[in-house]
Amino acid sequence: MMRFIYGMITGAVLLYVAMHYHVVRGNEGVFLVSKISNNLSDVYVDTREFKLADWQNHKPLAAAIMQSGKSEMLSDASMKGFRDSVSDLVSGLWGREG
Repeated sequence: MMRFIYGMITGAVLLYVAMHYHVVRGNEGVFLVSKISNNLSDVYVDTREFKLADWQNHKPLAAAIMQSGKSEMLSDASMKGFRDSVSDLVSGLWGREG
């Protein structure tokens, strides 16, 4: 019976992490980034070979990375314009909540 309870607790903790955080593997290692909206999208993402089109397909992830202050994870120099637009988006989100 105790194994079942430990399994339930482990499952609940894993579900909580999956709902509230992105697990992002970048060039510098693996990071937990808090999600902007709680859902099960992009639970684990390997961004080491992301191009601009990949970031455009994962805009909530990019916004969460910018919001967390880990913008160095968006390391491709050709993405400066996209990085700036995500920064504007994050600023707009914070402006509406205030």
